[in-house]
Amino acid sequence: MNQTAEDKIKGCCQCIHGEIEHWKDINQNGCSDPFWPDGCNMNLTRNHIIYYQRQLREICTENRLPLPDEYYFAVPPEVDVNYMASLKQKPRVERLRQTGRITTGRFYQYDENQMSLF
Repeated sequence: MNQTAEDKIKGCCQCIHGEIEHWKDINQNGCSDPFWPDGCNMNLTRNHIIYYQRQLREICTENRLPLPDEYYFAVPPEVDVNYMASLKQKPRVERLRQTGRITTGRFYQYDENQMSLF
């Protein structure tokens, strides 16, 4: 089934909302990935947001449609790849420390109300 440009735009917008919520959840609670620190997963999620925003630009440009608000949403900040949102997950933190990854305890701020120019 062929999707219309509007359907593709709607899908990208939904993905952006989902990825932003996922980034915020990892930042607040950490994640359960046994092999990678939270920062690595947060940066991956950040890259997904950038990807979907680029998709929006391409779809809208090709179809001469206005860019939706989600295109202008601020992208969460890039974080230290060794960042751990929660050091309470002791077995996971210890396993990552044993692999040579140093964890940081800094909390990252994301102002979702800040609109991006790009």
